[in-house]
Amino acid sequence: MKLPFNLLDVINNTPGSAALTGTVRVLGFGERDGIKIVWVIDFARRHPEKKTQRKAYARKPYQLEVQYLSNLIISNRAYVLKLQTNAALSMKDEDRLLACAKKSAELKLLKRFKERDFHYEAIRPLVCHASSSIPRLIDELMADGAFAYAVKTRSKELSISETSLRSWINKFWQGGFQKNALLNGYENCGGKGVEKKQEKKLGRSNRLYKAGLINSRGYPLTKEDKERLKCGFLLINRETPPRDAFLLVSGVHWANHVVNKDGVVRAELYEPHLRPTFDQFLRWGAKLNQKTVSQYLLGTSRWSQNTATKGGSERDSIVAIGQQSMFDGTSSDVYCTSFSSRLIKLPPMTRLILKESRVGLIYGLYLGWEPASPKTALRAILNGADPDKDAWARRWYPDYPAGAIPSILTRAVLTDNGELKAQEPTEAEQQFGFSILFTEVYRGDRKGGIESQHHADHSHVDRRIPGGTKGKQRKRGEPHPAIEGILNYAEYMRELLKHIVWHNCEQEVPDLAPDEMLLEQPRIPPTRINIYKWLKNKRLDVSIPVDYEALRAFCLPYVDAVIRKNGIYLVAKIHGREMRLPRLRYSSQELLETGLLTQVKISGKDIRTRMKFDDSDLSQAWLPTRNGMIRVTTSERDRTILQKMTFADWISYWKEDVLQKDLMAGQREQAAFNRVLERSVTIAQARSEEAAELALLPKKPSKRSLISNLDKNKKMELELLRQQDKAMTTAQIVTPQPPPGEKGAAASAAELAMQAFHASAIPT
Repeated sequence: MKLPFNLLDVINNTPGSAALTGTVRVLGFGERDGIKIVWVIDFARRHPEKKTQRKAYARKPYQLEVQYLSNLIISNRAYVLKLQTNAALSMKDEDRLLACAKKSAELKLLKRFKERDFHYEAIRPLVCHASSSIPRLIDELMADGAFAYAVKTRSKELSISETSLRSWINKFWQGGFQKNALLNGYENCGGKGVEKKQEKKLGRSNRLYKAGLINSRGYPLTKEDKERLKCGFLLINRETPPRDAFLLVSGVHWANHVVNKDGVVRAELYEPHLRPTFDQFLRWGAKLNQKTVSQYLLGTSRWSQNTATKGGSERDSIVAIGQQSMFDGTSSDVYCTSFSSRLIKLPPMTRLILKESRVGLIYGLYLGWEPASPKTALRAILNGADPDKDAWARRWYPDYPAGAIPSILTRAVLTDNGELKAQEPTEAEQQFGFSILFTEVYRGDRKGGIESQHHADHSHVDRRIPGGTKGKQRKRGEPHPAIEGILNYAEYMRELLKHIVWHNCEQEVPDLAPDEMLLEQPRIPPTRINIYKWLKNKRLDVSIPVDYEALRAFCLPYVDAVIRKNGIYLVAKIHGREMRLPRLRYSSQELLETGLLTQVKISGKDIRTRMKFDDSDLSQAWLPTRNGMIRVTTSERDRTILQKMTFADWISYWKEDVLQKDLMAGQREQAAFNRVLERSVTIAQARSEEAAELALLPKKPSKRSLISNLDKNKKMELELLRQQDKAMTTAQIVTPQPPPGEKGAAASAAELAMQAFHASAIPT
């Protein structure tokens, strides 16, 4: 019959049973007078008076009938314990020494090892076979009549008491014949973690007591005092710091409450040595509430972010590319300048990025001065799915390597409760088949990959560019970082794209590469883009195929425009007034076929409309019509505007231009006035000369005679002009100059014109 227990098993009573004296270990089997017996030894028993202590002496083994012990287990009066062995006792000595944090702990452990080895060498000749470490059978030892004499002889030989030697032997058997069972248990002394009754204040004495100025070394805490400190600790919050909470609880429980003459109760605190100290408040408050001051001030979520870890990664559940991406936004932390002038400073931009979760590729980007919103978030998703991303990137980075930023629309987007938690992203989610996953509030650690990416981007890009804030608020007296800002949008975008290319195509990340890829020959550099291509070739790409034109029509924001007979012009408010922006005129063959331009030409009235437009790409826009979205483009002659300027830059340019024109309005009107005046003088002088000629004639010519002979007059005038031209080429014309040093010798043309004008106005 198979026994319900095995050698070295630990057996204990079931609840309510007292069949055994306590927990026992099975040491061996034997037979006495034809009856099968089992040798057991008791585990260390608790002290009958001190509940937190155990008896130091280990009792010797004793025998039970096998049948009796089996019946106890079968009848559920006893059971075999699934004992969790002490992991430290199973470790090698050198491993335990390496685990010591301090040199002092290592020295203490070496001392314990030395003591253990001495105890083992003392009992090894008694409990093991000669010249070996193989334990003898317990039944053989108990039947050996010379064993007691051998113990006595060995104790005299080593000059130790026989009781100590027998106790070591019993501990060796209790521990299952393990050498480490002989280690002393000094680390368990002192009742660690057990609350003790205080008869006097714990800890060192204060200075006043040592100097003899007070007769008490401090206030000993009772159990009731600790409960009071526990309740007072709950008062701590951002408005009530720990010191204030300590004073409040002290004023309630350790103070004299006196009613003054106005009937107001006033608390007068006891002397410091007659009440708990602030250190006691902090220790017992945190211990009994199981929360520190930092936990109360940070809150459960923030404290968990700073301290708790599950030892995993967000990539543990990601097996294929396109399965999930992470989205988040941050500030660029760099002040820039306008394209129109380096002296026009601009604040840091909003930067939104999409990062693929499997390989860590950055594949979607929005950079601009629009605040983070559902619209800008959708534009980042649109950029991530752009199939012609090479042409987009080469607008700012001409040496951009092809395919460095792939086109992806992942099945899930992991984000916080920010930009994508709105109606528009939800509609896009339903229409295009991807899902948006939100982390818990204030749990940025749930998407740690994208949060750490922000730190890397700031370190590699933003902090190496003039005008950066370094992620810190400017202190009083420090120069404003905008003063050093020097790059415009196109130059900053080029630096950012260079960093993304390095991140995707140059930085090696062997931890993210599949093992088969790492072992391939010839070697494939384990960059993110190479890992992406390798997984894609292995058909581990589950990204969503998407109609990019439909996605673009959904994600791009609208901009106001007006249709004129020669194309579409963008409209923007310049200093509060709506203005049709020059130069950016959009047209296409599809637009001509709609007949809208013809309609405007016939009616003579412009048509107001709205277009889908990316404010960082001025070269194209999309006009919604009954037949769908029509792509319209502007003239390619304005390459500088199209490649280096954003819509905000173009608006800023015209705002400055309008102001400059307003400043020059006086000069323009003065110049126009001069032209009108000179023309009036010329006309007046000509009429004066005409009147003089008429006065010399005997008879005023008729109107008919004045308009007749026009051809003859023309020929005579041409002949006169030829003669004048000939005279000009042969004669030297000398312009009279005023004498040197004589001021005002020659009047200006304006003054001469004014004199002639006034002269003609005087009646004769």
